[in-house]
Amino acid sequence: MRVGVVVNPRAGRGADAELVRSVVERLRPERVLAGQDDLGARYLDSSEIIEVERTFDRHDTVRLVKAMDGLVDVIVVFGGDGTMSDAASAFPETPLLCIGTGTTNVSPLLCPPDFDPSTLVEVPFSGLYVREFERVAFNDVVAGPTILATVDGKIREVDALAYMHGEVKLGNPSKFYARVSAEGRTLEGVYGNIFISMLDSRYLGKGISGGASISAFVGFSCLIACLSHTVVVGSMSKESLRSIEPIKTETLSFDSSAKMYAETVISADGNPFTHSQEVEVVYKKDVVRVLKPRRP
Repeated sequence: MRVGVVVNPRAGRGADAELVRSVVERLRPERVLAGQDDLGARYLDSSEIIEVERTFDRHDTVRLVKAMDGLVDVIVVFGGDGTMSDAASAFPETPLLCIGTGTTNVSPLLCPPDFDPSTLVEVPFSGLYVREFERVAFNDVVAGPTILATVDGKIREVDALAYMHGEVKLGNPSKFYARVSAEGRTLEGVYGNIFISMLDSRYLGKGISGGASISAFVGFSCLIACLSHTVVVGSMSKESLRSIEPIKTETLSFDSSAKMYAETVISADGNPFTHSQEVEVVYKKDVVRVLKPRRP
């Protein structure tokens, strides 16, 4: 097997050389290609180095995946949810093996690092595509003032706008004006967060999830949820939650695409990419193939 290795050294608490070596060794590769320096090669005993132009941002991941596509049988990506989104944004034909080393590690693309190679199968994943910014999200596209990041080894909510410009500082909940539209219907108002997510069977029968449950039941692909308060927080006590309740949610269902204008930061899978602009979010089938353990 020919294996490509792509590492995001800035994800979470940073790269784990032992983890990288362990995962690669599990695949028993005949040939290993890796990104230069801390993009992969630094963590391996030996590999062929793939050099790309460094800009020290998400484009390092995108360029590396594109450079390796077709040269290997699988591209192993180490990083957080946003890193997996970036790798998929390269639209590779080669399947990805996604190993979480980020802050939240909740991407559906992720494979546990202690996988049994004999159980791995290719699984196609659909995504939310923001064409103007070449972003693909598998969890959600979010409008809001905060994102989650690892600060001093702890998960904290940080200021999304500052983070987008390379600065890490703690953020605070705040409300913003926004307008969303999908298939002829519009919601607008002042909100604390807006989430655009894909729907699946997990929401069926979960009436407590409100609009998501009924939208999934009737077969919609996606849902927009506009929340009255900011809920992207790293920590919250029962008392803090009680102080902001009730949290109200307005929803719109859609199958193909939606537009969102928000006077705040917009993020894809935790990666902020624009502020106070309108974006179109398109539901895109089978964006990428990933390796995951076969379900029993």
